[in-house]
Amino acid sequence: MEFLVISRAVDSANVPPQATVALAKQTFQMLKANKEPRIKALYPFAGERAGAFIVEAKSGDELQEIIANLPLSGISTNEIHPLATLDAVLKTIDMAEQRIAQMTPAGVR
Repeated sequence: MEFLVISRAVDSANVPPQATVALAKQTFQMLKANKEPRIKALYPFAGERAGAFIVEAKSGDELQEIIANLPLSGISTNEIHPLATLDAVLKTIDMAEQRIAQMTPAGVR
């Protein structure tokens, strides 16, 4: 299963700026070296301390493990969205159309 993870750095009074920069550098070096192959794509946001990445994981627990292993994980927040395929969305729409057709009175069709 694929997940879209939107990660944003948070300001922390407990972490000095030098450490924050070092953690960011370690994270991006790790991602560039493809040391975590379950991260399929990475998109830093221009002008922001944030970005999005696509992660392939079998479960929420596995996704949590992947995120927790990123050096920046302790000073960032994550918004997570499971991704679907276009085929799955079209199937859902077809099913919705069928349900609506069944609810419509026979004379109105």
